[in-house]
Amino acid sequence: MKFFRTALPALLVPALLLGLAACGGKSQGSQPVTVNIALANNPISQALSQIAQTEYKSEGITVNISVLPENDLRQRLTTEASSGGTTYDIFYVGPYEAQTWARNGWLENLDPYFDAMSAEKKAWYDRDDLIKGMFDSVSLNGVPYGIPFYGESSFTMYNKELFAAKGLTMPEEPTWQQIYEFAKAIHDPSKDIIGMTMRGAPGWGMSGAPFVTMVNAFGGKFFDMEWNATVDTPQQRAAWETYKKVLREAGQQDILSYTYNECIGLMASGKCGIYYDATSIAPPLEADDSLVKGKLGYVMAPHDVLQTNTAWLWNWTMGINPKTTEAKKKAAFDFMLWATSKEYIAKTLELDPTGASTPPASRSSTYELPAYASVPYGPATLKTLEGLDFTKPCLDPVPYVGLQYIAIPEFADAGDIMTRNLADYVVDNITLDEALRRTQQVFEQVAKDGNYKK
Repeated sequence: MKFFRTALPALLVPALLLGLAACGGKSQGSQPVTVNIALANNPISQALSQIAQTEYKSEGITVNISVLPENDLRQRLTTEASSGGTTYDIFYVGPYEAQTWARNGWLENLDPYFDAMSAEKKAWYDRDDLIKGMFDSVSLNGVPYGIPFYGESSFTMYNKELFAAKGLTMPEEPTWQQIYEFAKAIHDPSKDIIGMTMRGAPGWGMSGAPFVTMVNAFGGKFFDMEWNATVDTPQQRAAWETYKKVLREAGQQDILSYTYNECIGLMASGKCGIYYDATSIAPPLEADDSLVKGKLGYVMAPHDVLQTNTAWLWNWTMGINPKTTEAKKKAAFDFMLWATSKEYIAKTLELDPTGASTPPASRSSTYELPAYASVPYGPATLKTLEGLDFTKPCLDPVPYVGLQYIAIPEFADAGDIMTRNLADYVVDNITLDEALRRTQQVFEQVAKDGNYKK
């Protein structure tokens, strides 16, 4: 999953030698300790690499930070974790990886580190302030294997001026049928007005993100409790049909070329009525130089048969490499605490009052700060986050977790194939029957290859 924020003016910092923060206490033993971490190349991560350079200090310990393109980061860390390497002492991953890696023993159990904290330090950190859905997404059977640095959910953004021009009122919790009807009413190609935009480019983390939440909303699922594939069902069929009719009848012209970047550009132009996507997309749309600043409304992710929990959840999380040394593990944990603390969030707002450098969707208290409490997307973001349950993604019980994906290793490839079938269906290269049949076969093979089905 990728994130979009207003870029910081500073250049990427490929390797920073940083001192451990005061919150980490003194170094673990007399020998110098160096902790290595690689971050994803996005603005919030870039901000961490820059802020830590001056704000994070402690005797005898340095932190070596690299910033890598997201695809390179995933490849390097997966190779590192699966081979038992120790190039990196902190793994920077998402909940998709965290769930699988925890099962494989590729992430350290953090409970002993939290338990060893002093009462004073526990009070300073305030673990209960971490947004539950985010923290749970990187835990396994109640055991934490990472701490979310920042994240996102999804919600519905709409242009209030275009709605007013058509006499429409967006409800706080719209259905997909209402969204479709609103988009159709607003859509006017003769005036270059698009009713609704969503990601259309294939990829499990691209079009797959909004689409899988649609499947959930319509009461669909990918497997039943016996790991029988359940793609070719009336519930899934309804989601596939709705996705296509929204984009074909009221969406952008070149559907399959649209990643979140193109969708953002269209929404920012003021020529689009509705956009369903990540909560992290809202800040740049409300920036001072945005054409739609103050013109957008924010409401919950659309629902259907499933009434709640129809948004997605993603975060960038820090976890400890279990193969590194004990001294490095302790130093790594202290860095993770500082980077995910209220203190760090306050410092980001002090250095950048716009909030563009502040980690969103990690702590509830962030949305009580003046800089966040006043933003128009704040209440909807917090309401969405607090209503998520990562462990119950579907209307019916399912044997997997994950809201916009399935937290099993095979889903990355299966999800990519599914979205290619979805794309072919949307542009009439194949029928819905054929798209469902092909995708059903893919998920049947997943159950077989993964030995999930008894």
